[in-house]
Amino acid sequence: MSQIAFVPYAGARSRAAAFVAAASLTSCLFISPGANAWQPGKDGNFTVGSNTSYASLAPVRITTLASAATPGATTLTLTSAAGISSGDVLMVYQAQGATIGSGDTATYGAVSSLGNAGRFELVSVLGVVGSTVTLSPACGVAPLRFSYANASQVIRVPQYGSLTISAGATLSAPQWGGATGGVMPLLVQNNLVINGALSASGAGFRGGVLENITTDAGTNVTLYRGSSDADGAEKGEGIAGFQAQYDALNGRYGRGAPANGGGGGNAHNAGGGGGANGGFVASWNGQGNPSLATPGWAAAWNLDGTLTSTTTSSGGGRGGYSFANSDQNALTLAPGNAAWGGNSRRERGGLGGRPLANNPSTLADTRLFLGGGGGAGDSNNSAGSSGARGGGLVLVVAGAVSGSGQILSDGLTAASSSPAHNDAPGGGGAGGSILVSAVSASGVTLRAQGGNGGDQLILNSESEGPGGGGSGGYIAAPAILSTTVTGGANGSTSSTAMTEFTPNGATRGGAGNTATVPALASLPVCATAATIALGVTKSNAITTYTPGGTATYTIVVTNTGSIAAVGSLVNDTLPLGVTLTAPWTCTASAGGSCPASGGVAGGSVVTLSGNIAGASGTLTITVPVAYSANPAAY
Repeated sequence: MSQIAFVPYAGARSRAAAFVAAASLTSCLFISPGANAWQPGKDGNFTVGSNTSYASLAPVRITTLASAATPGATTLTLTSAAGISSGDVLMVYQAQGATIGSGDTATYGAVSSLGNAGRFELVSVLGVVGSTVTLSPACGVAPLRFSYANASQVIRVPQYGSLTISAGATLSAPQWGGATGGVMPLLVQNNLVINGALSASGAGFRGGVLENITTDAGTNVTLYRGSSDADGAEKGEGIAGFQAQYDALNGRYGRGAPANGGGGGNAHNAGGGGGANGGFVASWNGQGNPSLATPGWAAAWNLDGTLTSTTTSSGGGRGGYSFANSDQNALTLAPGNAAWGGNSRRERGGLGGRPLANNPSTLADTRLFLGGGGGAGDSNNSAGSSGARGGGLVLVVAGAVSGSGQILSDGLTAASSSPAHNDAPGGGGAGGSILVSAVSASGVTLRAQGGNGGDQLILNSESEGPGGGGSGGYIAAPAILSTTVTGGANGSTSSTAMTEFTPNGATRGGAGNTATVPALASLPVCATAATIALGVTKSNAITTYTPGGTATYTIVVTNTGSIAAVGSLVNDTLPLGVTLTAPWTCTASAGGSCPASGGVAGGSVVTLSGNIAGASGTLTITVPVAYSANPAAY
């Protein structure tokens, strides 16, 4: 209760300041100030002393939306709200939902609409009833910023006072499994000390799965997408989906790159393309970046027919050439020549995945993506390999970040071929995304690099295509921190027929992107505590009055807190000798409400219950009164 007292009447003609009755304001509220939104340190202090899964942390709950959510929503319906309560912070994240082109050309997989893919935000919980979560309006009357499809992921985010990752220990994100996983958000009020590692490496989109059927060795398969596994290997997962979604777009097989997923190697035995995430969207051509680790390789690249030794591309690297079984000179004889035998060593490797425009700021198109999976290598002898997983998403908001450790979100390296090694390996996974927002930062290194393409370990004159490298990821962090977003290397073959040119057509992934993290106020993070701050003023327009006269005074109740004060009780008892001449009236500013009028002539109490909007909402109560003609009444 807050109370303002005033000096009583002291004479027949006193200043009005000598008469304004004592007023009290009692807030009878459904929520307590500061108790139902962002609560820094709610989950205490914690130390990770050994390798630990993020999903196993006591404060973490991972669930999904039970129905779609739209911008401005004040509630979320979850498949389960178990373990979620008032004062929690939730991260809402939609990994997929992009629309891509499905024509059987090199443009297969081009993104025509991102949809809700990559959308994310952190919201505060006001209350929970059953599986319905009411969001706090602490950051605005429309708490949810973006749209999210049914089944989007929802994570209860730990709110630690301090968090320490001990040397030798790793806190790991759960792997993406098609609905949940891949994401590791952390809120730390004070110090986040990392001497070990936070890791989402390999937690992102899945690689294309190895299959073991292909066409006859000499068949020239040129398609970019197809429904038959005989024509090529599986594509890597990305923001447009995975197997079921690709099947609905005319097939999951073939060299075309579906958004940031790597293309599968075509038959017969071409290598898988690398996945993608970071990089410049306009610089993609799917061919990757030819390695010139040995200067003489330039001659071989210049015979390729699609790229040259100076070609560059953002995104994933391309998979290597198809099956050959004759020992020729790769520096002088072009791919596709029948003298190579087998499938003529054609340029049919999976194309590298397309880079995406990551951006954590609400001042632009707000999205953060998981790293794309690599495409599988084409196989028919159970000797190839699947594409590798991309990196996941790590999101950290802390007071200070320090230590000698790392935050990692690398794409994985594709597995090498298996004995007898006479099939093609898959492409590397792309680096994931890392966002670190902190008032101060030092020491910690950040890395979201692409995984390498798979190697072919054959030891005779047969050759198949190695895998393409995955692209680097995306990092937004304080500029003082060291970051790495290099692309993954291409795989190599150890075929005795390819000693002069071990990449055998497989290329490196492109670099990712880094940026200085935007100010916290520009991130989709509700970091404002829900507060109610009520004040009351009372004034009388006249400067003098006479016993027996009348006047009108006003009571103004103001809420400078961030959320509405619901059910606030205003009570003002008039002093002796002062009575109402008519009912009082009340008006509320936008977002609030109160009774239009109340009380009766001759009454001596002003009492009402109203709702006062946050951010300087007001109730204005106008009170007409008369003063007794008998000074003794005072």
